[in-house]
Amino acid sequence: MKIHVKLIATYRDHLPDGTQGNTATVDVLPGSSVADVLTPFGIPLDGSTVIAVNGLTVPLDTTVSEGDRVAAFSAIGGG
Repeated sequence: MKIHVKLIATYRDHLPDGTQGNTATVDVLPGSSVADVLTPFGIPLDGSTVIAVNGLTVPLDTTVSEGDRVAAFSAIGGG
């Protein structure tokens, strides 16, 4: 099934070469979790990352569905 992964700010560097913009579409198996989707991108999957599915913050074990939009960005910000 197809999932849209949006990596924001410094995480954009983890997108596959040739990706246009900040979103890549990936194929995953039914029953995959957010962690399964994001692990191949090599971003930190700990408290330093904010993860959302379809605009809602979710835990890593959340199961994704066809067409979901998974977004990730660093929770660390300057000010």
